[in-house]
Amino acid sequence: MTTFGDRLYEMGGSPVGMTILQPQEERWVYHSTTSQIYSELQEKIDSTKLHAEITTAETKVTSGRNEVVWLTPESHTLASTMTWDSSNTHIIGMHSGSPWSNNVKLTQSGSTAQSPAITVSGSDNLIANMHFVMSGSSTDQHVLLKNTGSGNHYQNCWFEGPTNATQADDTSVKLVQVDGGGNYFKNCVFGTTATASGGARLLGFTGSAYRTTFEDCIFYQQADNVGARFIDVSTAFDISGPQFFKNCIFHAWWSNQADMANYLIAGAAAIRTGNLHFQGCSVVGFDDIVEAGGEAAVFFDNQLTGAPDGTYAGLVVNVTKA
Repeated sequence: MTTFGDRLYEMGGSPVGMTILQPQEERWVYHSTTSQIYSELQEKIDSTKLHAEITTAETKVTSGRNEVVWLTPESHTLASTMTWDSSNTHIIGMHSGSPWSNNVKLTQSGSTAQSPAITVSGSDNLIANMHFVMSGSSTDQHVLLKNTGSGNHYQNCWFEGPTNATQADDTSVKLVQVDGGGNYFKNCVFGTTATASGGARLLGFTGSAYRTTFEDCIFYQQADNVGARFIDVSTAFDISGPQFFKNCIFHAWWSNQADMANYLIAGAAAIRTGNLHFQGCSVVGFDDIVEAGGEAAVFFDNQLTGAPDGTYAGLVVNVTKA
């Protein structure tokens, strides 16, 4: 029990718990029984702690015990929807801390809707070094990951999608949807260039989302329609308090710089139940920040890089005044 901290650091993650509260149990999720890492795990790990599916591991953990589920560096498939309802129970991929790394990939695919594919309803969990992919073809596939718990920490994760053209132009798609309070996304990537988007949103909020923080994150999507949006705070996906974005990049990439999307943020009326605060962020590939009517609740405290009206710097600037 004395080597958990070192192992967490070696895998690019963060230590979970202090010396007096080491992880009570570890489990491993593998994909291929012919891989080298599976052979090594068989030699060293109790077979009851090895699982072929993360959904199986989820049923075996005990909430509140600071347990850890490791995913091997392979391409894993999400065979069915999963609800991670345990708290203080962590998911860590066994690859580097780069959010662009795709050695630990968990993919939602197939023609049957799994929406949301993953629901994190537990609280105070660390989810790190994971590459989540939405690749299903169903027209009802709208959400890859929905967070409804509070105090969860996502680090070095890539939420990729939609990678299927069926969802790319669907304005009902919210790749990641956040509810609950005090959730934290650090050094994460949202989006893909595998399929050009004309309407799918990368991030949505629900009515009880408050104090969500995104730090050092990249929102990056290939766009092929001016209707592309990254953040959705429309009537059905509003907010109930401040949401914070610190040192984040929002980049809508157009082939040959052919055009720009209309707005970064979709929704006007619902945004007034809270506000969005951007510190040290840059915005590229958009004509404007938010749809008309929502300006009063959006604040930037740096130059609005890439925005045509971005002439202010140094102070917290309400986009109404920009």
